[in-house]
This record gives sequence, structure tokens and C-alpha cells, in this order.
Amino acid sequence: MVIRDIQRDAILTFAAAFSFIVYEVFLSRFFAVISDNNYVFLTISLATLGIGLGGFMAYKTAGRVYQFRNVCLGLFALFLIVSVFVMYVFPYQGIWFYSPVALLPFFTGGALLAAIMQQHKQQIRLIYCADLAGAGIGAVSSIVLMSIFDPITTISLLAAILFGISVSMDFNRSRTQRKFVYLLIFTLLLVNTVLPFSQYIPFLAFETSPSNVFQGNTKSKVMYTEWNSFSRTDVYDDANGELLYITIDGGAVSPISKYTGDLEEVDYLRSTTSFLAFEDILDKKRALIIGAGGGQEVLAAQLAGFKEIEAVDINPGSFRAVQTVSSFSGDVFNQPGVKAIVSDGRNYIRQTQNQYDLIYLSLVKKESENGLGLALTENYIFTEEAIREYLNKLKPGGRLAFLLHDESELMKVLNAAEESLRFEGIHHNQLQNHLAVIGTYQHLGHVVWGFNGSRITRPLVIVTKAPFTLESAQHLKVEAEKKQQIPVHIPKIYDRYADLYRTFSISQNQLLSNRDDMPYFYNKANGVPVQLVILTIGTILITLILAVRTKYSLGRTAYFSGLGIGFIVIETTLIQRLILPLGHPTLSFVLVLGVLLVSGGVGSLFFGKWFSFDKNRYTPLLWICVLTLCVNGVISWYNEQSFSLSLTYRVIAAGLILIPLGLFMGMPFPFGLTKTPERKIALSWAINGLMTVTGSLLATMISLTLGFTAAMTIGALLYGLLYILQPKLNLSK
Repeated sequence: MVIRDIQRDAILTFAAAFSFIVYEVFLSRFFAVISDNNYVFLTISLATLGIGLGGFMAYKTAGRVYQFRNVCLGLFALFLIVSVFVMYVFPYQGIWFYSPVALLPFFTGGALLAAIMQQHKQQIRLIYCADLAGAGIGAVSSIVLMSIFDPITTISLLAAILFGISVSMDFNRSRTQRKFVYLLIFTLLLVNTVLPFSQYIPFLAFETSPSNVFQGNTKSKVMYTEWNSFSRTDVYDDANGELLYITIDGGAVSPISKYTGDLEEVDYLRSTTSFLAFEDILDKKRALIIGAGGGQEVLAAQLAGFKEIEAVDINPGSFRAVQTVSSFSGDVFNQPGVKAIVSDGRNYIRQTQNQYDLIYLSLVKKESENGLGLALTENYIFTEEAIREYLNKLKPGGRLAFLLHDESELMKVLNAAEESLRFEGIHHNQLQNHLAVIGTYQHLGHVVWGFNGSRITRPLVIVTKAPFTLESAQHLKVEAEKKQQIPVHIPKIYDRYADLYRTFSISQNQLLSNRDDMPYFYNKANGVPVQLVILTIGTILITLILAVRTKYSLGRTAYFSGLGIGFIVIETTLIQRLILPLGHPTLSFVLVLGVLLVSGGVGSLFFGKWFSFDKNRYTPLLWICVLTLCVNGVISWYNEQSFSLSLTYRVIAAGLILIPLGLFMGMPFPFGLTKTPERKIALSWAINGLMTVTGSLLATMISLTLGFTAAMTIGALLYGLLYILQPKLNLSK
């Protein structure tokens, strides 16, 4: 094979892998926006089945996919934009519609990559390096591209570039009629990049969310839209003249009050449950609000008399949205004494040296997000460790407050608060004197009690390091009743704390507080969701049937399956674990994928051949096991420390501990392919791809039930087991 063909195929591999990861990031954003339930992770897992199925097609076609690889790349480009267009233009259709539509690009691209690898067994390390490098650089680039443009425009640009590469490699050999078709399609793709269809076609694919309510109101209109790599932010005007509404990913809604600088305009906020958190505090110098939203809590803090207010939100789109409608909002986040901070609330509390009179968290996330959702949405703001850190940042006499959705969240926060107070040395018989709970009967004149079947609607939890005094307890009860809210437990004068645990028939799983190792606060499922179990069993059965029908050896099936499961379990768990030290899920995603994949490509190309058999065992498998356990230990150690490094040092440190692991993780797969007959290479790719889906599902189930440390340990032990069993797998036969 000539060097020119190898170089061209390496470029094709890089481009396809780059596009794969950008498209997967796009899907994570798209499904998070359209679905108000737990199908984000499930849908992407179904879609990525296409990689394995594409590999099987490359195996069955015996070289024909490789022969027409330029055409295959062009189809991949077209399927990218067609799939996105179809998912965008229709109202919500459900998981079984979106999964096969989203699968098409994965299937085509998977077939292309498998065919190229099968053709280049002797250069497999180079091709695999191009694959991993393309994916790693794509992970980083996807965030940059979607921040510069938006997700739809990014996919449009990618489709045009890929189609251009495909045409350039086949143009001179094509007939005039085909050249005309190529140029016409390429021109349309370029036009769509400059003037994407999303500018002219309204987005209607939300499932059930506040966005549907606003879109169903003929008087409402969209005032602002921003769709980037982290979230979609919309501002709606429903023509009531007093409020605008921010929706995040179509679901989490936050009102923007009409405000021109006179606090009398927003005096109605005094009647809300949340305002009780800001009252009866002796020193009102500094308040920290986590989950700034549309700025109503900032106005409430100003009404209550706080002089310095720090408003933290992980979504920069919220701040930009409020500023964009400044003629309505009064640009509340840029008012004197107000500081807007883009950060994860938990990470900010670890970095700041300030002490607060009030730390307030208000309906921080969508209620529906849970363990089945995309792993990147998990956060650490309601864990036992988080509450301890909040309490440590309070001044004497300060208070910590949470506004929640319902009783199940209430019980989790109360349990976490109890554990934190015990850690502070407070006896369990005195815990109820440090906690108060108020339920919301009405909000701005609208009765909300019992909303969505809740038995305690929008409960406010107040936690204090010092016990409530009789005077403060009486004041809280009087003010709650004056505001037509419902006291649930107030120390000393309305003590109903013990009754809370007897009142609700909630499963034990829902009552448990969350820890940093298992921060699934919004997971309301009892045990492992049945969808995950069914999908896991399904992918395993598909893989076994494929191996049996193609007479693929049991040893190779075990080897490539183990690599697929182990790699993705470690990768996805690392993304989750590094959210806390890095402070942002997007940064964690980019760093883990970028470093592991690029360093894995380097390891495959330059270092993999240095390791030879030692009694039929491949040493990098053992190194991966050891390094994974070490990396997990380092992350656990850092998370337990009270200090916090600057973001630059944290990124550098995380990258440095991931590079050695990535170098070794890039070696076992090409090593296995060098021991595989050329005819079976595409099949090995297919089996590895299918079991990667299984691994991602297992990672979620293990993390939900046992925690991140257990998931990392199991991923490491899988590589250790492959090292031990390798002589019995007969890879060379």
C-alpha cells in the first residue's frame, strides 16, 4: 500500500473521529433541551450503538465500504445535517423516534472507521492514533465551536467541511453530471452554514416544560435566545407587563421582575416563602445566593437590607439574558453592591475567603434531572460535605437556607443537614433546634400547595449553627402565617420534626442524604432504573449473537469487550469525579476526553510497540489498573482538603495525573488488533463499540448504587483481570 493512501486514510479517520465526538456533544445538548425527563443518557446510548453496528456492516461487506470510503464520508456528512434537521423541525416525538434518527451518522461513520482499520492492519497504530487524536481534539473543539456559534450552526459547518473533503478526494474522477450534483449539495451546505435553518424555523421539540406553556400562548414572544455548549437559555414575555421568564434547557424557569431601580416596585417579593430566609438576621452585611436565575433573590436581599450580595450561577447565559433585557430588569446583577459570579456554587464556596450572614440556594436545578440524565449534569451542591462547607462559611448568627421542590428533596436535605450538624458536634437530641421548615401555600397570589402531587410544596429549609432562640422562632412563625405560608416545623414553638419522618411514605433510598461519592440528589428511582437493565442485557445479547454467528473466538470477544467496558467506565466516572475539583461539568468533560484520547493516541503510536509479551501478558493492562486506582486516590484526597488551588493550577494538575493513564489506555486496543486476522478487524471494532455502550450503562448503574469510587475500582479491576486471563484468551490464534 502506498504511503499516500495511508496518509489520506489517516486524515479521513481523524476527520470522522473529530466529527463523532462533536456530534455526540451536540446530542447531549439537544436531548437535554428537548426532554424534561430522564432519557438523555438513554437516548445517546442507543444512538452510539450505531458505531458497533457500522463496524459489523464493514465486516460483512468484505472491503466494499473501504472501496467507497470517500462516498461513505460524504454520506456521513449528509446524515449529520439531515438527522439534526429532522430532530429539530418536528414537535417532540419520543425516544423511539429520536434514537434511530440520531443513530444514522454513528452507523455510517462507524462503518467508515472500521473499514479503514481493517485495511491497514500493518499501520494500525497510526490509524488508531488518528482516531483517538481526532476524538480528543474534537472534544475540546466542540465546546469552543458551540460557544462561538451555536450547536446547530456547528453541525452545519461540520457537515459542509466533511462533504467538501469527500468531494475533493473524488471530484476529478467523477463524471460531469455527478460533479454538478456534488457542487449543488456543497453550495446548499455552505448556505446553511452562513444562514442556518434554525434562524427561520421555530424550535418546537420541547417535551413538557414551561417553554411549551409560553409557546402555546399566542401573546407571548421570545425576547432572547442563547444556545451554547452548556445550555439553551430563552427569555419569554407572556405579555403580563410585570414579569419575564428565563427557561434553561426548556425546563428550569426563573422569573425576571420588572425593576427600574425603585425597590417599591418589587415589594410583592416580601410575600414569598423565600423572603423568610432573608428576614430576622442581625447583621445583614453579606449574602451569597447560589442559583441566581433571573435575579429575584438579589432583589429580595436588597429589600431585606443586605449591603453586599454575591450572585452565583453556573450558567453565564442567565446573566447575559438579564443584561440583554436591562430596560425591563434594571440590569439587577450590575447594581451597586451586587457581584455576579459565573461558577459552580460548591466550587465557589471552597475558593472564597468571605464569611456570610446568609447563604441561600433557590430551586437550583430542574426537578426532573436525575441519575439517568446525562452524567455531566450531576453536581455536588446538596451533599453532606457541601453543607459542612456552607456552614463553615457562615458568620456567628448566620444562616443557611434552601428552597426546594417537594418533600423528597426536603428529606434528603434534612438528612444531609443532620449529618453536617453532628459533624459540628451537635448532639442528635438538639438537631431539631437548628432546623426550620416552611411550606409554600401561595406564590405571588397563586395557590401552589399540592402542585405536581407534592405533600409539602416548595419547602424552605433554614439551617443555623446556633440553635433558634425563642424570639427568632416566634418571629418566623408569625411572618410565615402573615405571608399565608405553612409552618411545617419551627423549633420550640411548633416542633413537628419527628413527625416529618412518620408522615411520608417515601422509600429509604429517597430519604438518604447524598455524599460527594454519589451526588445523585435528583434521583428518585428506587434502585437501578429498569431501562438501564434492559438496555444493558440487550447490548450484551446483541454482542454474543454477533460473535456466535460470525464464529468470532470467545477469547477475542472477551478481550475487546473488556477493553470497551473498562475504558468507558473509567472515562465517564473520571468526568463525574473531576466536576467538583474543576468546578464545571463542561471543563471536566473537555479535559478528561481531550487528555485521555490525545495521550492515548500518542501512546498507541509511539510507545505501544515498546511492550512485548512477558509470559503471554501485555504489561500496559496492569499499568492501567494501577494508575486508575492512583488517580482515583489523588482525586479523593484533593476533594477532602479544605484548601482550593486556582483554576489554572487545578487544570494543570488534573491534566498531569491523566496523561500517564491516557498513554497506557491507548495501547491495548491496537495491540489486540495486531493479533487479529485482517478479515476480523472490523468485527473486533464492532464488538468493542457495542460493549462500550454496555460499559457506559454499567458505569451509571454502579455510580447510582455504589458510588464513583466503586465504579473506578471496578473499571481498574477489569484491566487487571484481562492482564491475568490474557494467556487463556489465545489472541494469537
